[in-house]
Amino acid sequence: MVEQVKYVELVAVREGTYTTYVFKDFKSHEYIMCAKPPNWQVPEISVGDKGFVNYQVVEAGDEYVTPEGERMVYKYSSIYFLNFVNKTDVLKNKEIIL
Repeated sequence: MVEQVKYVELVAVREGTYTTYVFKDFKSHEYIMCAKPPNWQVPEISVGDKGFVNYQVVEAGDEYVTPEGERMVYKYSSIYFLNFVNKTDVLKNKEIIL
């Protein structure tokens, strides 16, 4: 599993059980598509918002531990949305902690 933070703009959203976000990376000009799991509590973001996305790339077969301490294995490769900090929040506070 690899966790990353990038400066991006949200360009598309598809709502569903797993909400799908598409971000455009300002540095590489590439697109990042990631899924937000159900009941994941994060601030509301809208198309056009600019800020810092934190996401995790997982490969099928990677292991993880559940909150109950149970060892599990990812069945599918995916990119999971973890958090988003809006650029306006950073400008107001002059610092960012992820």
